[in-house]
Amino acid sequence: MRNQRGISLVELMVSITVGLILMTGVVQLFLSSRATFTTQQAISRVQETGRLAMEFMSRDIRMAGYMGCMSRNLNFTNTLNNSNALAYSFDVGIQGLDNYASAVTGYPAARIGTDILVVRSANGLGVGVTQNNDSSQLFAQDTGTDPNGCGAGEPSLSGLCIGDVLVVADCMKARIFQATNLQDTGGISINVVHSGNASGGTFEPGNAISSWGGASGDPSEQFGPDSQIIKIQTTSYYVADGTSGRPSLWQRVGTQDPLELLEGVEDMQLTYGRDTTGDSIPDSYVTAAVLNTANDWDSVLSVRVELLVSSTDDNVLQEAQAYTFNGTTVNNPGDRRLRQVFNSTVGIRSRLP
Repeated sequence: MRNQRGISLVELMVSITVGLILMTGVVQLFLSSRATFTTQQAISRVQETGRLAMEFMSRDIRMAGYMGCMSRNLNFTNTLNNSNALAYSFDVGIQGLDNYASAVTGYPAARIGTDILVVRSANGLGVGVTQNNDSSQLFAQDTGTDPNGCGAGEPSLSGLCIGDVLVVADCMKARIFQATNLQDTGGISINVVHSGNASGGTFEPGNAISSWGGASGDPSEQFGPDSQIIKIQTTSYYVADGTSGRPSLWQRVGTQDPLELLEGVEDMQLTYGRDTTGDSIPDSYVTAAVLNTANDWDSVLSVRVELLVSSTDDNVLQEAQAYTFNGTTVNNPGDRRLRQVFNSTVGIRSRLP
């Protein structure tokens, strides 16, 4: 028995106590590190979402109303069917809806109380016109064929696809139409056809006026080598619930299916810099409701964008975060998400001096 040695009960209890103290410290360190990591990750995602949202919207706002050379104060003609529809009203470069409340014709369904932005502009490099147009087609530079440029195995000619809505413009006038056919002549030009698709045709929206221009036609309908053909589109930005059930920033191009861009954008409020004196300087910032009532979207020179972005995960903060958005302070948002407000004022290039 004298050779059998061990530890006493007191020593065992002391060891357990010391071990518990050490484990408590390790657990606290782990929990603290995990909380810090979760918070930092939430901050990074919120900042990235806000930065990308501003980048997407700012890019299109800057280009609002762009139609090539002399984008402002040119003689504009829209030959499309339904030219007053939201997707095809290309004479209005920028438009919006204030505090969405219920379905509005043409506008997407947004989150109640948020704003909707609609921007219309030409986009892409465009292609030059090689000679004066005739009554049914324009003659554009042949810059090559992409066998799958239009998707689904459909080729594009000079970057254009059959069915594209296009603008042809010089420094005095512009004309909107839809390409109903593209013909490769095997030479230096391609034929961009806009005939044969008046009301009742197979393309959407189709051309209400399918024949214009020509050697003996109205000079205002003729476009020669000093002209350019560019794709043109209407882009809408709005906030709605995403696939996860959380609010997201959405984008809709023309009448295509909308695209969920960024999860976590909870609210979007817009005011528009309005020039009321004709000096090309914004005199005041007003809501879309004011401009819709006055029908004065042509006076808009800039847009002030305010976004509320939240973390996708809840419980990233120790307690609920109070925040101020659009002049209103919310002290108890009902969760422990991280939120940040992003502000930016974006000028419309074609309308500023």
